[in-house]
Amino acid sequence: MSAGDTDAPEARADSEPGTDGRSGGSGGGGGRPQPDRPGGQDRGPRQDDGPAAPGGPPEDELFGDSETDPSAKEGRAAAGGAAARIARESRAFFLRDSSTYVGGTIGAVNFRFGDTARASLLAGPLPEDELRRLRRRFTRPPDYEDFKRQLRDDRLLVLCGQPGSGRTYTALSLLDDLTRGKVSRLDPGSDLAGLDSDDEGGRIAEGHGYTLEPADGRLPGELHLDRLCRLLADRGAYAVLLSVPAAGVPGAPQARYRRAHTPAAEDAVLDGHLTAELDSAPAEAREAARLLARRDTVRAALGLEALLPAEAARLAGLVARQVTGELTEEELLTACRGFAAEQVREWFAGGTAAETLPALRDAAYRIALAVFGNSSFNVAAEAAELLTWELAVTADPERVPGRPLLGDGLETRLTSARATTRISLQPVVAGEDIPVRTVRFLGPALAPALLAHLWEHHHNMRGPVLRWLDSLCGDPREDVWTRAAVAAGELCRLDCAHTLGELLIPMAESDQARRGLFVATALQDVLDDPAVGEALRSLVKNWGARGDGNLRWTAAAVLSRGTATRTMGEALGRLGRIGTWEDGRLRSVAAQSVAHLAGSASGREPLARIRAWLGDSRRQHQNLGLVSTLFLAETLVENVWNPAAELAGHGKWPLALAICATRPDQASEVAGLLWTALNTSRSYRAALDAVATWLRTCPGKPWEAAVLGFLPLLVLTDDDRQRMLSLIGKLSQDPDDPLAQEYAHRLLQTVRTGRTR
Repeated sequence: MSAGDTDAPEARADSEPGTDGRSGGSGGGGGRPQPDRPGGQDRGPRQDDGPAAPGGPPEDELFGDSETDPSAKEGRAAAGGAAARIARESRAFFLRDSSTYVGGTIGAVNFRFGDTARASLLAGPLPEDELRRLRRRFTRPPDYEDFKRQLRDDRLLVLCGQPGSGRTYTALSLLDDLTRGKVSRLDPGSDLAGLDSDDEGGRIAEGHGYTLEPADGRLPGELHLDRLCRLLADRGAYAVLLSVPAAGVPGAPQARYRRAHTPAAEDAVLDGHLTAELDSAPAEAREAARLLARRDTVRAALGLEALLPAEAARLAGLVARQVTGELTEEELLTACRGFAAEQVREWFAGGTAAETLPALRDAAYRIALAVFGNSSFNVAAEAAELLTWELAVTADPERVPGRPLLGDGLETRLTSARATTRISLQPVVAGEDIPVRTVRFLGPALAPALLAHLWEHHHNMRGPVLRWLDSLCGDPREDVWTRAAVAAGELCRLDCAHTLGELLIPMAESDQARRGLFVATALQDVLDDPAVGEALRSLVKNWGARGDGNLRWTAAAVLSRGTATRTMGEALGRLGRIGTWEDGRLRSVAAQSVAHLAGSASGREPLARIRAWLGDSRRQHQNLGLVSTLFLAETLVENVWNPAAELAGHGKWPLALAICATRPDQASEVAGLLWTALNTSRSYRAALDAVATWLRTCPGKPWEAAVLGFLPLLVLTDDDRQRMLSLIGKLSQDPDDPLAQEYAHRLLQTVRTGRTR
């Protein structure tokens, strides 16, 4: 029977790896250079003076050819130490419940204007019922009195703020205060340069107030605004122009008239609208509405940390309808889930202006935030520029887009994307936490809503976004490719066939290890999706059983996440077949996946399977068991993709020691596996090197006591004791980094007596 036919182990004694009886020879000393570590470093040359079994493979062959490109799919999975943690944090960004709202429209409070034919002056008076509504519901923003004073003195005010921030209501209220109700809205296409024409339609009415938001968002230059001021003064009139702040430094042409609009406080707007909505209801109903609007379930359904005034007014209307019986609570929550989707719909509303380079840069920045939320601001900003280039050349292939240097301000960019920054600890330097300025949306619902909107409503965005994600996979930083992979998984959930065909399957077929890890990270959660998970499991099964080396490697990486099969036994069986395929060509990645599964499962099954491989008469299965054992000893808990709950707080521990500490009933099994590796010639030096690493690094660490308690489990014979004593002696006499004398004495006592003291 060939190794590729089945993984069913035969529990037979073998003279080379130690059997369950732990009989076997011991080899000479010597240290083994660490195999190629995640991040792409090659192993150094070997000086293998230890014994090797006759006809057996040299120790290097357990891990793969040392001359192989470390980025290729031959050795272990080349993920850095921070990749697992970053993947978990990024994946939490897209957690959703089954009722997540991904589309639809809810009416807004702000007045919105469509494109119309241009006219010199086309004004429509504000109806009386809207004036009454304005006076009853309007909540003044913080600078309202300053706005009024400037408008009274200059006759002209430019209010600069984001849509939905209450700019329009503020403008109308200011004009109502100064003109006693003579308020008109100008058509968005009005030509302000023609206001002094002699025809009747171009004249400013005496004592009137006008508000305008230009259709193209562009305001007249300073000379035209000065001229408009004079015309307004001549007629005793007022005007408030509305604009959206540009990404860069505020422009000079409107600086003289421009004022930044700060939204009114959310609670004040919400309570004011609730009072107006329920003015004829009993006081108990108004109080119930206020409490309902702040209930945790409602806030969770909104998925926004702070509501804009328009959103607060919309929520007040919904809550009032629920309190009066027009809506059920579930209907209220469903409507609340649509708030984030509505915001995204406004961001990507389309039109000719949306194809300009500044608009594409805004879109790219928001998409980058959806992918790189809680990541470094600089990483997100650079990724946004790369996506801007993809979008721009897709929209206009003949144009080479550039980057703004001084015209891209941070604060305005954050405000337009409803984002914020803060200082957080991130594992971005050698896997260690350092302070980093991170960026995120102000609300967990925005990222999934944004990706869903793009994939469902803007087909032509798919190509450049997938090319962008593919390019991010080429970045060696875990903070970049891991988050891109998690986002790719979210897109796969939204349209499985398209994302697989255009991105993930070509990556799985690639000969680059990081691309295989990208696929595994992307598919991890999608494999549990009730709609497409079963089909994806079949796909991964086919990769592992009938694919070429690249697809089998990717299948092994996917299996390490624990979601590609329904049972642990099935996953281990597939890894056994992959790890013994073609004389163990993919042994390292299969063994590493087994170690990940041992860290993610609380049961004994992974350890028992490793023991069965060690007891198998087939050499490739023995080798797979040995390498799996070595990975148990070398892997840190923080590098396990999905560590079991009991391993929490043991991130820096070696996985083997953490299993012994948190699952004491499995300690003897773990020790037996490592004992076997120490007593097998072809894995002896690697296993001894792993123990030496524990002894060097554990002083002062939380797992120092675990090492002292574990060493006696490795000593069953005098040869075992002599091996450990020799190792401790060599480490104590290291001229560069000797063990502390007191610590070395404790180790020696532990090995000699079999006790920690």
